[in-house]
Amino acid sequence: MSERAPSTQALLACGVVAGPLYVVVTLVESLTRDGFDLRHDRFSWLTAGDLGWIHQVAMIGVGALSVLLAVGAGRRMREGRGAVWGPRLLALFGAAYVAGGLLRADAVVGFPPGTTAEMVHQSWHGIAQNASRSASSLFLVGASLVFASAFAAQGRRGWACFYATALPAAFAALTGVGLAIGGNPVALAFLMTPWVWVTALALNLYGRERVTASPA
Repeated sequence: MSERAPSTQALLACGVVAGPLYVVVTLVESLTRDGFDLRHDRFSWLTAGDLGWIHQVAMIGVGALSVLLAVGAGRRMREGRGAVWGPRLLALFGAAYVAGGLLRADAVVGFPPGTTAEMVHQSWHGIAQNASRSASSLFLVGASLVFASAFAAQGRRGWACFYATALPAAFAALTGVGLAIGGNPVALAFLMTPWVWVTALALNLYGRERVTASPA
C-alpha cells in the first residue's frame, strides 16, 4: 500500500459526505426558518437574515469538501484524458460554493420575516451570490463532460454514459418529485442534482482507490 493512499481515500471521502450533509442541513433549515416557504422560495435565500450564517457556513463547508474531493480525484486519476481538467473544474465548482457562502442573498418580501416591498433592494453581494450559483452549475456541467470523456477513454462506457447524462436525468426526475409533493420543483432539483452527481463520483473513485491500495 502506498504511503499516500490513506490520505487520498480521506480526500475522496470528503466528497462522499459533502452532498448528503449539505442537502440535509438545507432541508432542515427550510423547514424550520420562520417565513421560508418551500413552495416558492429559493434555498440560497437562507443566507439572508440573522440566521443566515448557518447556511453560509454550510455552503463554505460543502465547497471546501468539494475542493478536497477534487484534490483526491487528481491524485487518483494521475494521468490520461481528463486527469487535468476534470479535477480543476470540480475544484472550481467547490470554490464557487465557498464564494457564495461568503456572501449574503438579498432579502425578499416576506423573508426574512417582516421584510416589506419598501425594504427590498439589490446589493452587490446579492448579485454576486446569484452569479456564484450560476458559475457552480457551469463548472459542474463542464466537469461532467470531462469525466465522461475520461471514463469513455478507459473503456468504461457505462460510467461514461452515467456521468454524461446524470445531471439532466436527475434534474428531470427531481423536478417531477417536486411537482408531485407540491413544493418548488426547480429549487428542489437545483439543490439535489449537483450532489447526486458529486456523491456518485466520490463513491466511484473511493471504491477504486481502495481496490488499488489493497495489497496483492
